[in-house]
Amino acid sequence: MDEHVFRLETTWSGEANEGSLESQSHTLSVRYSGAPGLGGKPTLTNPEELLLSAIAACFVQTWAIFLKKLALPVPEPAIEVSGTVEKDPQGGYRFTHIEIVPHVPAALLESQNEKVVKTLALAEKYCIVSKAVRGSVTLAVTPKPF
Repeated sequence: MDEHVFRLETTWSGEANEGSLESQSHTLSVRYSGAPGLGGKPTLTNPEELLLSAIAACFVQTWAIFLKKLALPVPEPAIEVSGTVEKDPQGGYRFTHIEIVPHVPAALLESQNEKVVKTLALAEKYCIVSKAVRGSVTLAVTPKPF
């Protein structure tokens, strides 16, 4: 089967200014709020961090696959991900920039730069989540009566 469907459910309490979400597999369960700079609770994660987390987890995992395929010795790949949110001229806020910073041993970067760059390009190309944020996904909003 070439199609995989992932689901989660979330609820929001306006009174508590927080929500909770859980994946259908029950492997992810988290309380969240808005970003502190946008009026959320600083003790909880926020949707912006969750999006960056998804990008980071997908990218590093995909990068590790290509490091192994090209036999580059990075036993525990690591990256940093940051995102900039700015006012959207059409209202609200939006991400305007997301940066992925892979940690590469200096000696490896110097001796095998071309292969390292190739693994990063392949990770960017094949990471499912980074594809989504680049705009290759259709977003549908369909009400469900309860």
